Amino acid sequence: MSELKIAIVVERFPPDIGGSGVRYCNIAERLCQKHAIDVFTLGSRSDEASNAGFRTYRFDSARLPITQMHGLERVIGLTFSALFQLPFRSYDIIDVDIWPILPSFSARIAKPHTPIIISWNVVWPFSFQKAISKTSTALARVSSKLDTHNITVSDFAKTILLKHMRINPERISVIPNGNDPAFLRARLKPKRGRIIFAGRLEPQKRLDLILKAFKIFRRKVGDAELHVVGSGSIREQLKHLSGRIDGFYLHDSIPPWDREKLVSILSNSWVFVSASEFETYGMSIAEALSLGLPVVLTRAPYNGAIDNIARNGYNSLIVEHNNPDAIAHALEELYRSPDMWEQLSHNAKRSAPLYSWDDVAMNVEAVYNKVLSARL
Repeated sequence: MSELKIAIVVERFPPDIGGSGVRYCNIAERLCQKHAIDVFTLGSRSDEASNAGFRTYRFDSARLPITQMHGLERVIGLTFSALFQLPFRSYDIIDVDIWPILPSFSARIAKPHTPIIISWNVVWPFSFQKAISKTSTALARVSSKLDTHNITVSDFAKTILLKHMRINPERISVIPNGNDPAFLRARLKPKRGRIIFAGRLEPQKRLDLILKAFKIFRRKVGDAELHVVGSGSIREQLKHLSGRIDGFYLHDSIPPWDREKLVSILSNSWVFVSASEFETYGMSIAEALSLGLPVVLTRAPYNGAIDNIARNGYNSLIVEHNNPDAIAHALEELYRSPDMWEQLSHNAKRSAPLYSWDDVAMNVEAVYNKVLSARL
């Protein structure tokens, strides 16, 4: 197989933590052993992935004069970064993360004759927050007409694409996220009552519901702890609260090359909790289950982790969304019933996704080659 020249365009890339970036980082680390990989992303030049065998080109969007416009500088920064850097380099294929949509247009303008893969690691603009849903859907629908092929991470996401984007199913490949073997090897050493959330600290993750539920739960059992791991736009708000809520601890985000540290924190926990408005896949939920850690989730309409990797009463408890009392009740139920916790933990380990990052990279590479072969 001949060497390919591959460009990846993604908004968040390690050390900035996000599901898309973690996925692309794992793919790039594996494919760069056979192919030339360039990653175009945001951040300062001092940001470098550990042991990277690929090149990373970063644009510091903080230098733009619109830094107070709720992330618009990130959209514009990545859009112009792709537009002005891609034309001067030759690539066989370009893989663009769909969010924040506009860079997919600039990649097509910059490279009108190069095959473009759109990776739908997030599909929430087409199913959540009606104020921007119509605009996002319209832009994404146009973008989907400009691409060559589509990759997404779950059948749940594929269903949304078929419904809202009306993409030919033959142009969609489902390649789930991988699971790091460090999670599968680890053994739980849980401290009863220690709750954990790990992920992006953004409004849609609904940490407000988790905090309310935690305070209710702690009043009932007394010795509970809540540990939150991650970074994002609401981190400073959470940092302020961590000094005011007893038993609440905020930890720094952990880069993907330091999985053992995250494994250590998770393996000393008792329950993973998530109240996210949407999950296209639910990487952190899959990682928790791999450790045998029971999960408490809320039944948000666009949570793809529900019934995909988490099953109510089997490896998790899934409760009503927007209801802190329901979350607290599920936590108390597990606390009062060690036998239930043991059964969920046992089933969580048995149901953990076994798909490896090597599998992911191999299947993504197969899609690249399929697309290129079809053009010959």
